[in-house]
Amino acid sequence: MRITLVIKNLRGGGAERVCVNLANAWAARGHRLTILTGSQEPSVYPIDAQVQRCDVDWRRWATMTELNRSSASSLLRGLNGLHGRHLKRQVPLLAILRHAILKTSPDVVVAHLDITNLRVILALHETKLPVIVCEHTDSTKVRIGIWQGTRNALYRRAAAVVAPHPAVAGWFERRGATARAIPNVLIEPPTRIVRQSNNKRRLVTLARLSAERHTSMAILAFADIAAEFPDWDFEINGDGRLYESLQRLADNVAPGRIHLRGFTDDPYATLSAADLFVSTSWVEGFGNAIWEALACGVPVVAMDSGAPVRSLVRDGVDGLIVRPFRRAALAQALGSLMRDDAKRRSFAARAPEVVNRFSMESALQQWDELLAEVVTGK
Repeated sequence: MRITLVIKNLRGGGAERVCVNLANAWAARGHRLTILTGSQEPSVYPIDAQVQRCDVDWRRWATMTELNRSSASSLLRGLNGLHGRHLKRQVPLLAILRHAILKTSPDVVVAHLDITNLRVILALHETKLPVIVCEHTDSTKVRIGIWQGTRNALYRRAAAVVAPHPAVAGWFERRGATARAIPNVLIEPPTRIVRQSNNKRRLVTLARLSAERHTSMAILAFADIAAEFPDWDFEINGDGRLYESLQRLADNVAPGRIHLRGFTDDPYATLSAADLFVSTSWVEGFGNAIWEALACGVPVVAMDSGAPVRSLVRDGVDGLIVRPFRRAALAQALGSLMRDDAKRRSFAARAPEVVNRFSMESALQQWDELLAEVVTGK
């Protein structure tokens, strides 16, 4: 089977990692894979040599070959009945996408991330190519600006909408889409995680440093109890537009105790040094970093951001879930595990069960069934 995956870039992030994991896994299964991106920036994740990378500059104007009379007519018919002035302005980009995708001669197209998903559906109007679109966040909570009003109509045109949790897939089904819940395809950690040991304990988080992650709350909650736990430090792994402001906050409230490490493309190396993991994200489609922490045997304290997190973290079994936006409750939960080695060990022993509860092989099997279904039409 020839599969083309479309994503804006591979700079780093949960969706980007899942996209590359899928491509590599499908190539290993004997499929012909192409990843089509909107820029020539290098991927931060290793791509198998059998996977073709095709980069197209989405910022440029379409050529006459791409935006010819036939493609323009088809694209405009695809916009018929949809509302929004922004849509017609998309036609040159849609023509670029259409030409680039068709050039890869796919049997099926798998798009990633909301706006890219919608553009791909529009770009392939009247081509009869099946399009599967992948949502990577909790769409019940997150709006997508001027595209929000057209998403329902466009997702009804997709062969399938894949969401990482049944609650999100069900939300799209109720809006007329053919939706399927498939957990994210994540690679297991090395068989044996060797804890790095010294006199310091480590509280760790991995997250994009953006507003929805609420990393500032984790910083403030740790600062509230830092004096009680002088043998613990807090390490923040991730990058984003809030990096500098979070660094200033950390230096102000707990100098020398909170360390911003920047982006890591090797989460398991980071988690091998962790004693406890914290997540303060307001929204999660699946929770890749939470899964990875649990898979490494690291207990998790997570803010309750919805059904996906409650599926991953079993409260009182392998971690603790706290009410959202409650700084005192978060500090209390962290402190309860930081002072209780026995409870942390108990949680750590059960945490790796997440690998079987949400396994890569099970997710790939569900993908195999879906791909066969949309390609054959049965």
